[in-house]
Amino acid sequence: MHPWTPRTTLTLLIACLLAAPAMAGDPDKPHHHQGFFPAITTDPGPVELSADERQQLFAGELVQQQIQDKESGWGAASMLVNAPPHVIWDVILDYDRYVDRVNNVESCSVYKRDGDVLWVDMQTGVMGFDYNVYTVNSVHRDEGWMAWTLDYSRLSDVYDMVGHWRVEAVQANPPVSRLDYSTRIRIRGVPNFVLNALTRDSLEEGTAWVKKYSEAAVGR
Repeated sequence: MHPWTPRTTLTLLIACLLAAPAMAGDPDKPHHHQGFFPAITTDPGPVELSADERQQLFAGELVQQQIQDKESGWGAASMLVNAPPHVIWDVILDYDRYVDRVNNVESCSVYKRDGDVLWVDMQTGVMGFDYNVYTVNSVHRDEGWMAWTLDYSRLSDVYDMVGHWRVEAVQANPPVSRLDYSTRIRIRGVPNFVLNALTRDSLEEGTAWVKKYSEAAVGR
């Protein structure tokens, strides 16, 4: 799972917390619904890029796309990482190290495991405000992708969230991989500019830390 942990301007995050209805994440209560967004159950394929975006990608830049409505934000990010796919997956799935590696993560743990399905409890916080998100993560490393939804048996502090990672080798020597990340989030009662900032920063931060630690692992 990609943590919803943007390096958002503190005033935006506080505005989000104050504007949204009080939800108070609780592992002992069910979520308000069983899924507003459809779950991703098959390989989503690479994020579609225009010719200009492909040029940007292969120039080593981060490519971002965003769509937004009144209460929901969707975003996708693509970038090249100078590391092989197996190293990138090791970084993404190392939840025990999220606290040290990802901005604003206060705790992160796998509370249930069933084969390649992982249930993750993540808490983020800024200036004393905490957000809990409980997710179910279906991992398909051999196929190059994973996806997540909320764990609807627990109450999370967002109305709904789905997303996926996708990793594909571009070249073997030196190793270069394409990393795609996509997230869709719904927070009721949040101003559009706040949701837009949260989505944008999530894309930037979500890919940057994976690139940093994956490349460090192979000495790049």
